[in-house]
Amino acid sequence: MLGTVMFAFKHIDQIMLLCDCLGPTFTAYLGLVRQYNLLLHRSELWSIMDEFAALRHSLQSSEIRIVQKYNRIDRFLAWAYLITAMSTGVLFVGVALVLVFLSEKSDWKLPLLMDVAIFWVVLDCVACDSSFGTFSSCLVAHFVIIQERFEGLRFDDGNRELKKLIEHHKYILRISDRVINAYKNVILNQLLISSVLLCMLGFQLVISVGTNIMVVYVAYGMAITIQVTYYCYYGSQLYHEVHTYPPNLWEN
Repeated sequence: MLGTVMFAFKHIDQIMLLCDCLGPTFTAYLGLVRQYNLLLHRSELWSIMDEFAALRHSLQSSEIRIVQKYNRIDRFLAWAYLITAMSTGVLFVGVALVLVFLSEKSDWKLPLLMDVAIFWVVLDCVACDSSFGTFSSCLVAHFVIIQERFEGLRFDDGNRELKKLIEHHKYILRISDRVINAYKNVILNQLLISSVLLCMLGFQLVISVGTNIMVVYVAYGMAITIQVTYYCYYGSQLYHEVHTYPPNLWEN
């Protein structure tokens, strides 16, 4: 990351080189943010995983199938995310190596270093983002289970089952708050940096229209859009399920 920053200062008067350099720099920064976030909340995330495992033992067979359904969707999206991200990384690496091979003064040190950095950032981003997707899909599944339990509830026996369901719902809401708190810095940085990168890529696309390098910019833009969409998809699902049964309903 330090090398790309120094390269940017060295070519600050060449706007296309500057944009080409700032893209990987910002991406590397997001990778560092994810690494720091996972280290900072490591014990909390492991605790949430243990609590989900304990909750699974208390579910009925029909409710376990609901969790499995959402986990299958999560695995599919995670694999799709990984494949598209790795494809973009391979494209970046391939173009860089071809340009170095065709140049008269071939310096392989910086391209090889960038290649390693690109794949490290890709795997780091996918690991962090997919963990958020897994937690979110489990939370959504448990909210759906709560809805089904509420619909099949019989209001008798002093409403003991209703009280248990209310406490369980509050417990899942607390887990939801903990997950959001653990990933909020990653999401904020992702949205801010992605906004800058997409504006920068839009400029590069306009300049490079009709050239072969345009394919790289299109692929990079798609990768950034997928990253943002990944968080938006799970965030909207959580928001919908959390507000399906608002707290004032239980109070009534």
